[in-house]
This record gives sequence, structure tokens and C-alpha cells, in this order.
Amino acid sequence: MWTINDFHVYDMLSGWGTHGRLACPYCMEDKKAFQLANGGETSWFDCHCRFLTSDHAFRRNKNAFKKGEVERDEPPRMLTPTQVWRRVRDFPKVTETGLPPPNVYGYGEWHHWTKRSIFWDLPYWKDNLL
Repeated sequence: MWTINDFHVYDMLSGWGTHGRLACPYCMEDKKAFQLANGGETSWFDCHCRFLTSDHAFRRNKNAFKKGEVERDEPPRMLTPTQVWRRVRDFPKVTETGLPPPNVYGYGEWHHWTKRSIFWDLPYWKDNLL
């Protein structure tokens, strides 16, 4: 039911790619990632502020985080297990390691699913709230 791993292992277990601008498995397409001006690398710095309560002092702090900005956005809505299943059910299930992820329609544009995890084959997974 639980695994302890790093972000790259999360990619392998879940089927959600953990790199690029859509890397956050919580935000999904409601991302707040941005490109750094020097170097063009993707950054998620300060994207976590929207998970704080709306009256939290860090949301209003214009000096400590993104200069001159106040976070007003709410956190992304949480998907139910059924909603996630509807998104992944038609993706290919890849069980062999070492294979490159298959070409999945919309990858990198509006989602980061690379495969349907084998966990979806478990009878309780579609109802799992974790």
C-alpha cells in the first residue's frame, strides 16, 4: 500500500513522467512551472505556496519568494480515483524494464502519463484514495 522512494522511482511506479514542465503529479495540467530566464531550465520554485491556506502569511510575502508577487491561486483540485482511472485506462501497460516509454497521444502537452501502471490491475486500486 505504501512505498518509500525518490521522485524517479515514483515515475516508474505510477506511470507519470517526473521531468519537464508537467512533472508535478499533484498539479498535473494545472501546473505553475516556469522557465528560468538564464538557461531556460524548468523551475517549480514557489509553486508550493498555493497549497497553503488562503490567509497564510507566506502567500502575501512579496520579498521572500517570487519578488513582487502575491499568490492568489487555489491548489489544484484533487482527482478521485475514478477520474484518474478514466485518464489512464487506455494507455499501454508496460511491464518490462529498460524499454523506452511508448508514444502516447498528448504526452508533454496536456499530460505526462507514459504508461498504465500495473497497480491498476489490483482489484482495489480503482477505489484507492491514496
